[in-house]
Amino acid sequence: MGLLQPADWQAKWIGAMADPTPDSPTTYPAPYFRKDIKVNKPVKKATVYISGLGFYELYINGKKIGDQVLAPAVTNYDKRPLIKLLYPYDDQSTQRVLYNSFDVSDGINQQDNTIGVLLGNGWYNQCDRTVEGKMWYDLPKLIFQLEIVYTDGTKQMVVSDGTWKTTTGPLVKDGIFSGEQYDARLLLDEWNKPAYNDAGWKSAKLVTPPSGALHAQTAPFDKVTRVLTPTFEGKVNDSVYRYHLDETVAGWANINVKGKAGNVIKIRYISEEGEDYGQWDTYTLKGGITENWEPRFTWHAFRFIEVISKDVVLNVQSIRIKDVHTAVEPNGSFECSNPLFNQINKAYIKTQLANMHGSISSDCPHRERLGYTGDGQVAIESAMLSFHLPQFYKKWFNDMDDARNHKTGFVTHSAPFGGGGGGPAWGSAYVIMPWLYYQYYGDNQLLKQHYPGMKQWIAYLNTRTNDRGLIVREEPNGWCLGDWCTPTQIELPEPLVNTAYFYHVTTIMATIAALLGNNADRVQFERLAVKIKANFNKAYYNPAEKTYWQGRQGANVFALAFGLVPTELKEEVFNSVLSHLKKINYHFDTGILATPLLLKVLSQFNRDDVAYKLMSQQNGVGFGYLLDNKNSTLWESWDGVGSRCHPMFGSVVQWFYTALGGIKPGPDGYQHFIIAPKPLAELNYCKSAYNSLYGRIRSEWRKDKIGTLHLLMEIPANTSATLVVPRNRGILKNKDGRIVNTSFVNGQYIVRIKPGVYQFRVE
Repeated sequence: MGLLQPADWQAKWIGAMADPTPDSPTTYPAPYFRKDIKVNKPVKKATVYISGLGFYELYINGKKIGDQVLAPAVTNYDKRPLIKLLYPYDDQSTQRVLYNSFDVSDGINQQDNTIGVLLGNGWYNQCDRTVEGKMWYDLPKLIFQLEIVYTDGTKQMVVSDGTWKTTTGPLVKDGIFSGEQYDARLLLDEWNKPAYNDAGWKSAKLVTPPSGALHAQTAPFDKVTRVLTPTFEGKVNDSVYRYHLDETVAGWANINVKGKAGNVIKIRYISEEGEDYGQWDTYTLKGGITENWEPRFTWHAFRFIEVISKDVVLNVQSIRIKDVHTAVEPNGSFECSNPLFNQINKAYIKTQLANMHGSISSDCPHRERLGYTGDGQVAIESAMLSFHLPQFYKKWFNDMDDARNHKTGFVTHSAPFGGGGGGPAWGSAYVIMPWLYYQYYGDNQLLKQHYPGMKQWIAYLNTRTNDRGLIVREEPNGWCLGDWCTPTQIELPEPLVNTAYFYHVTTIMATIAALLGNNADRVQFERLAVKIKANFNKAYYNPAEKTYWQGRQGANVFALAFGLVPTELKEEVFNSVLSHLKKINYHFDTGILATPLLLKVLSQFNRDDVAYKLMSQQNGVGFGYLLDNKNSTLWESWDGVGSRCHPMFGSVVQWFYTALGGIKPGPDGYQHFIIAPKPLAELNYCKSAYNSLYGRIRSEWRKDKIGTLHLLMEIPANTSATLVVPRNRGILKNKDGRIVNTSFVNGQYIVRIKPGVYQFRVE
């Protein structure tokens, strides 16, 4: 079920109308579709295949099919005009449309049955936000195929075609960014059940199919994951009621009200920073009965709600909140004796979930909602440690592949393409993220799939260099951000960041080429990397100061993290990092790209004590704002200006797992992995766990009153681990007090551990 070949589709794409003004941002009431069918024999199996663009709800005999919302997941659906783009983009993309399949055997009745479909604009007809350009595709449309197998072996096919009926109803407006307007006086009653009189409906139209090929959606659905009761603050004036939550969520309000026909309720969704970003829902009552309603084809990000209701009295029971996001499963856990670190981890989880819709990770869930690849690549390790994401990322990598320029190799800064600036650090996500995916999930088939496009990205970057071998810009008339969201005005040269990433992805591709047996490519990548490294050092290394550029805002960090520093200079460049951090009193001066790299560099040089100082800052630049209950999610900028629900700085969560907990993948993933915990002096305990594809990995440690370090390790079946003994001690004892033999390798005491649960002591 769910894997139709193109020739298997007998259904036609249908819609309600052709767009009379395709270049105008005008939208129309949501179209309803219905089809009556008869079933005269016992059903053995019935399977539905459906795609509705932008979003759909499917009903059979009045029952909604599936618990998914905002389906199907967003993709680069179709060819479209791209007008007044903020960032230049030559559209040489490929397209795909996802369809969903359902077993509806139990929902088919003997005799009369009715299929009902409601369509929303979604991303397919997103006309609300045009600051990045006018990028909508077309009016909503659907394709539907029901395959029935009877118990006698015969089959019946029901498909979308011109015999379906369509009309409009109470959903008079829907937009992802602007919300919904619903007039219950226009209810169609039992429109999706048999015996409904649809004489006033018109015939559906056969419409131009999207250019994207149909693919089964294997990525997880968006779903309602929680229903929350907000705190009722009361009536703040003659017509405004106010509610709040204890945290920011993405989703919507469900209202339960009673009033007169024509009474209007307006719901304003407000973020932690006090902005509504145009997020409103409006409901007009039918009157005379208790009415329950919630939106279908939008989502909002908010912590506070103001409800404007002049005539309908509201109370604590009137509003429930539905938390909505891609339904990914939690996959890791972290806790330690530092309350701030625990808050950072919790805030990241909330922020990341609020930004997961359509199996992409957005920059923010309200203002832009775009799948920015640079934001995604810095936080991918934190995400994979926190959530189970194999199918989520497979889908997003396909989006990157679709959106890129297949002639030049340019990779867009957002995927599916929705506009947006960035630079090579954004496009390089198409190399960095699949490589990290391989390290965590061991899937080299994904590397094989995307290898041609990843290779083309390197070739593209090689055409972007100036006469000094540095990358100044990408597309003609474009610009590069370099790093982004530094605490002070960014002065770090963009070409330094661009060229550092050019080197980084080139070395990654050399490793991937070797892994896949492409030795000729490996040699070419290695030679190119040598050239880039020489150009980078010539341009930016300052031998007098032993720094790159001016040694601040991450300049030395990029060089060290990516291996651009010659071996004989590494210690002195790292010492320059330490001197600079001391000078700025151990605060971050880095943006979204260099911040996680700084923590990695400090760990590589065994200075997690310094990383701890950075991460523990409660005043000035840092995460101290999370100790205030008014802040539940991560900020876009260090000073709180802009969005306060951006997951990109959640990249630091990876340090909790890999440094404090010490859980790290081996060269080929988690079949053989490393546990190298760092029991820093300031911490009393740390508990970390990660559910690898092989099973649960656990690394816990605590200090007792006399300073003995107690370790608890769990190694799943069919794996092994290398334990790096903390404190660099050669004597490790098991729970019975017996000495465990260790080996001294590269300045560390290690022991190889087989599957099982172990308790050790380091005295």
